[in-house]
Amino acid sequence: MVTQLRADLPYVGLRPFEEDEAGSFFGRDAEARSLSAAWLRSRLVIAHGPAGAGKTSLLRAGVLPDLVGADADVLPVGRITGPGLTAASLDGLEPVVGPGNPFTRALLRCWAHDDESLSLLEALRERAERRRPRGPSRPVLLAIDQFEEFLSPRSPRLAPLRSQFVEALAGAAAELPNLRILLVLRSDHRTALLPYRRTLLAACADQAGYESAVPVTEVAVAPLSPECAVTALVEPLRAAGIRFAPGAATACVDDLTTSRTVDATGTESLLVAETVQPVFLQLVATALWRSRPVADVPVTASWLGPVGNVTAVLEDYLTRTLVTIAHEHDLDEDELRAWLTRTFVTERGRRGVVDEGLTTTAGMPTPVLDALTERYVLRCEHLSGSRRFELFDDRLLEPLQRTSTPWAGASGPAAEVGADDYLRAAQVSFADGDVATACAHVEEALRRDPAPSLTRAATQALRAQLFQAEGRLEQAEACHREAAEIYESLSDTEASGRVLAALGRLLLDAGQVGRAVEELQAAGERLPGDADVQSDLAHALWRAGQPWAAAAIFSAVLTIAPDAVAALAGRAQLRVELADDTGAIEDFDRLARTTSTKAGGVSAVGGVSAAGGLSAAAGAAELRAARALSLARLGRVTEASGESTMALRDAPDSGPVLWRVAEVIRAAGDEHGADDLLHRSLGASEPSLAPDQRAKVSRLLRRSGALT
Repeated sequence: MVTQLRADLPYVGLRPFEEDEAGSFFGRDAEARSLSAAWLRSRLVIAHGPAGAGKTSLLRAGVLPDLVGADADVLPVGRITGPGLTAASLDGLEPVVGPGNPFTRALLRCWAHDDESLSLLEALRERAERRRPRGPSRPVLLAIDQFEEFLSPRSPRLAPLRSQFVEALAGAAAELPNLRILLVLRSDHRTALLPYRRTLLAACADQAGYESAVPVTEVAVAPLSPECAVTALVEPLRAAGIRFAPGAATACVDDLTTSRTVDATGTESLLVAETVQPVFLQLVATALWRSRPVADVPVTASWLGPVGNVTAVLEDYLTRTLVTIAHEHDLDEDELRAWLTRTFVTERGRRGVVDEGLTTTAGMPTPVLDALTERYVLRCEHLSGSRRFELFDDRLLEPLQRTSTPWAGASGPAAEVGADDYLRAAQVSFADGDVATACAHVEEALRRDPAPSLTRAATQALRAQLFQAEGRLEQAEACHREAAEIYESLSDTEASGRVLAALGRLLLDAGQVGRAVEELQAAGERLPGDADVQSDLAHALWRAGQPWAAAAIFSAVLTIAPDAVAALAGRAQLRVELADDTGAIEDFDRLARTTSTKAGGVSAVGGVSAAGGLSAAAGAAELRAARALSLARLGRVTEASGESTMALRDAPDSGPVLWRVAEVIRAAGDEHGADDLLHRSLGASEPSLAPDQRAKVSRLLRRSGALT
């Protein structure tokens, strides 16, 4: 399985930041503190901003971490939308508050509440009762994100249910004076909120003992200022050891705020914005990260030219998006591009606006406009019960005009969509988890580029990953081999080595250890200085029953790259198996220091994934369990017990973890408990034991008489 840890990615792209990514969230400190303070002191807070301004990221990665030390009970962030809130599902449903209200049930699910039959007030009181020893007057912080989903027009059947949900929320606020409610929504839905706001505000009036609470506070969330955008661009790379040369980041942000547009007469003009769209900043930042220089080389303005050119990045994003949407809606991508430009770019070179129609809008099915809105190509505003669409931002005018001809008689043909475009669309769909769409784009890319080329090789390499994700290993292997052969024929040795390494990992995960060793050796010959490839080869040799050869390769890698995390983690675990417990603990401690420095204080054992495609949690748990075994054999029983407990907590169905913890228990003299965990390890699946590990567990059970 192809796995990429989120910790390895300093930028998140188009999705919002999560709470555990606060270490990569920069440029919003002041806003996070301001919103946190408002939430703590106000009975009702309404945080609003335009689409794409970063409201969800601010809440999850800015406000929630800021409240960690606060004397407050912070409920999990809620959303009240999803399955069950359709007109069909409401047929025959009596509009009652509490168990029958779908909005209430949706909110309780966000809190992982065991009993969804409770009313909102009952659920909050039950939680308060559990927290009472920590102080009955502690503020209870309740946030509902993307509240515009609750307010969006739906079936008339939902109107009474919406009113009743808000009345239930208001009733809870009236009964629990320490309840603090935060609603996060798009600015264009504030009018729709007004009748519900009056209901909530009436319930949030000051009560005895809580005179210091403010009834209501509104907080506007805007896109990033240029200064904050520079911080958000620079700091994640700085944490990864890459720095910007003076002025380079500012030049990139200036490009993000400057739009060059041409009118129908060919006259060029500049539009300069006061803010930076966070989604566009993430697109550019992600492009920079993918093409980053080595750590000791600063990012300069000249290097930014070809890589961080904003118009080129946005043009590439537009192409991938239009290809994807055209495929989803059975449209011709060139016609979709021409329609988009013709409809939303005026003859003066400015953004045009169109009102939503009944079934089509400006001649295009309205679901197409909704899809473009979801991908930040268009934005829509709710006005007087209808919607109005326009381009998401002025910064899209230039890349859109460069790839299309908006006016009759304009010079230059529209850009032709080729195999490269379909490949990029497939990569985006795969990254989004949409395997079916990615497969369709891959097949179209191969159809358009049948001859051996770099594009075809890259497409086959991606196709191999798609087959692997579907469990079709034979097809994945065939695609890897074709990609490697094409790269070899084009004298791209490095790319060939990376494909062979991916093939070796696939074979190793499939238990074909001997063949995996062959492919990884071939990859290592092409990439002799690549620490990850050499570490993978060492793991394969270890699995093939050649632990001393594996140890030699791990040590050679660490001689050249002393901070190579995969090699350190691999050698530490190998030393556990070779009963070199002192050496193993030295490696584990060195690993902790290395990863703590790289991750800004994250524990090594808690933040490193073992090789072989494991998830972050499973890999970290395996390291903990292996370390626990060495600690136990060295007589450090208390430490071993703590590591074992955390490993089992994080990966209770991991075969390798159960195996290692069993040996820890056996070292403490509990033979029966050890055999029980060994039996469990044989049936574990997240991950399961590798064939060689299964054989070792079976030998241990036979030796103890627990397996006949």
